[in-house]
Amino acid sequence: MQPEKIVLIPPTHEQSTPSFHVEADLMPDFSTYLAGHGVHVIDQPPEPLGPMGPHGCMLEEIEIEEGTPMDRLEMLMDQYLDERHLVNVE
Repeated sequence: MQPEKIVLIPPTHEQSTPSFHVEADLMPDFSTYLAGHGVHVIDQPPEPLGPMGPHGCMLEEIEIEEGTPMDRLEMLMDQYLDERHLVNVE
């Protein structure tokens, strides 16, 4: 079973915007992919979350503009992973 490389986090009462938790080595390519598909990332550097990912890998957080539809973000995440032959485990 392969661990998830990207996780979509919905808005909550603590954070009003959706975000992605992404393995650090995928961050630059995934950010470019989102921008290329018209997704507006909140203009701030990705926040390092530390060694929290699968097998202790480094994760970073990307915050997305408020109001971006979650189903669209999920679709783009799945397409990105599929195109690069990466798989998120459900």
